[in-house]
Amino acid sequence: MTKLDKTANGPLFDGRCAPHEWNAATRLEFPAGIKVFLMHDEHFLFVCAAGKEEDYIVLDLYIENSASGQLHNLHASAQLRERILVDDEWSESGWWNHDGWGGFWVPFAGVTATEEGTHPGFLRGSHREIQVLRSKFSGDAWNMTIGVSAVFDEENRRSGFFYPEGAAVTDESTWTRFSFSEELAREAGHSGSGTSSGSERH
Repeated sequence: MTKLDKTANGPLFDGRCAPHEWNAATRLEFPAGIKVFLMHDEHFLFVCAAGKEEDYIVLDLYIENSASGQLHNLHASAQLRERILVDDEWSESGWWNHDGWGGFWVPFAGVTATEEGTHPGFLRGSHREIQVLRSKFSGDAWNMTIGVSAVFDEENRRSGFFYPEGAAVTDESTWTRFSFSEELAREAGHSGSGTSSGSERH
C-alpha cells in the first residue's frame, strides 16, 4: 500500500511538475530519469510525470473500479482517451471521451514537410499531468498501475515503464493500492520505488 498525503493547494495544470506545487507529493522513481508525483485533495487525485528534455511522455493510469469491478485506462498523449477492459480486451473508443477527469496532453508543435507529405510534430520536454475526480471511483484506496512511455532510455531507445514492476495492465492482481490519507502533506515529498517494463503487458 502506497500512502498519498493530502494537499491544501491543488497544482496548476501547465505541463510542469513545478517543485513549489509538487514537492510534498509522493514521488515514484522510474528508470531513465522519470519521476511520477501523486497527491490529492478533498475532490481530486493529482498525478504528474516528469522526464528529460528529449522525452515526449505519455501517461497511462489503470484504475480498478471497486464498485463495478471494471478496469479503466485513463490515457494522456497528444489527446485524451478513456477505455474499459471488456472480455480481456480494451474497448475501442474515440478520443476526448474523458468523463470525471482531465489532463495536460502533449502539445502540438507544428508540421514538418517531407517527400512523403507533412507530418505533425509534438513538443518534447513538457510534463504530463492528470487529475481524477475522487467521486469517479469509490473508496479511500484505489488499486492502480501507472504507465509512462514515449521516453528515451540510457541507450537512446524509445521505452516505456510501469509501476509496480511486473504489472500487467489486464490483471489487477499485479497492481498496487494507493490510499488517500487525511494527513496534510509534508513540505518535502516522500518516495516510493520505481519500476520498469519495456512494453505494455497484457
